[in-house]
Amino acid sequence: MVYQKFNASFRLLFLALTVLLACFIAIKSLTPTMPTFSITNIDKAAHLLAYFTLGAAALPAFPRVKPLFIWLGLSAFGICIEITQGLLNTGRSLDIWDGIANASGAFLAVLAWLILTRLVQKFT
Repeated sequence: MVYQKFNASFRLLFLALTVLLACFIAIKSLTPTMPTFSITNIDKAAHLLAYFTLGAAALPAFPRVKPLFIWLGLSAFGICIEITQGLLNTGRSLDIWDGIANASGAFLAVLAWLILTRLVQKFT
């Protein structure tokens, strides 16, 4: 894969970004919610985007890890967050569709990364 050729500084930058994004997602997901006006199911798009971004940062951060395992790890992270929401009394609840949106966002990041990698390999 092309991203395996990134230098150590670049990988470290993406590792820091991955950790920051994971912490941000965990904090936002586990803090009590404030009553707000919301459009039905718009939060699924936010979940998808958050995990797509997390996946896009994690892939170059872990160049020796197969993309499938990165997807599995991010999906497990999302499932753990959802289970924790169900266990805590923060006004949030476990939602299987949020978990599916999380896994879908991570999958789309891996898919986009694989396509991008193939294109770069083809044209270099």
